[in-house]
Amino acid sequence: MISRMKNISAFLKSRIFLINFGIAIVSIPLLLWIIFISMASYTTHNQSVDVPDFKNLKVRQLASFVENKGLGFEIIDSIWNPKLERGVVIKQDPEPGDKVKKGRKIYLYVTSIRPPMINMPKLEDLSLRQALAICESYGLLGFGKAVDGPCDGCIITQLYNNKRIAPGTLIAKGQTITLLFGKGLNASTQGCLVPQLVGLNFRAARGKLMDLGLEWMVVADAGIKDTLSAIVYQQEPKFGRDRRLVIGSVIDLHVTNDLSKINTSDSIQNPL
Repeated sequence: MISRMKNISAFLKSRIFLINFGIAIVSIPLLLWIIFISMASYTTHNQSVDVPDFKNLKVRQLASFVENKGLGFEIIDSIWNPKLERGVVIKQDPEPGDKVKKGRKIYLYVTSIRPPMINMPKLEDLSLRQALAICESYGLLGFGKAVDGPCDGCIITQLYNNKRIAPGTLIAKGQTITLLFGKGLNASTQGCLVPQLVGLNFRAARGKLMDLGLEWMVVADAGIKDTLSAIVYQQEPKFGRDRRLVIGSVIDLHVTNDLSKINTSDSIQNPL
């Protein structure tokens, strides 16, 4: 045992061991440095770029836009919105200004170039209010038109481009559907009182007119984007207890977001 320990001690002090130990001490850091450099080169360590702003670019501009920027792109979804320009970027991930590695792919959301097709719903035999609500939920523009008929306020026929469109027919979103609804027996001679609409938002005023079988024309102040929430500040003909309108008559509605335009003495909050 003592002899073996002496041999080990002698080996540790030998020239061969000391040379090999020195080589190991130098080689390990060198090897680690080589591995680090290789990984940095492979992963483009410390090589990042700022994400540019893709928003509002047209689809056909994207390829030239990313050229020489060290980035790629992929369109992952298209969204139909009739209020926005078609075929433009509306959202991106990552956001503009974020730092990413070179070669990173930017995911884009764009507006659809063509409106999606849907199946025409069945609106006949429904009330005008129900039919208009369904049109809105389907992305269609419903327009009511009163005609003679015993059906009081219900849809007699649904028209597209002045022709009846059958339920289930494919139609693009955003199209206008004319809804012919009946005036009811004797409605054309009995008529109805002119309603008080000043002070209501347009959505509420429209609902009231639909219930009465009346139509409307909207005159919006400049700059209004959301007509439904705008407030009626003037109507023609004006509200009056002795004024009557036949079914299908049109009331002009002037709407605004400026509450100072509303005359409180004429508004729905202070009926005559």
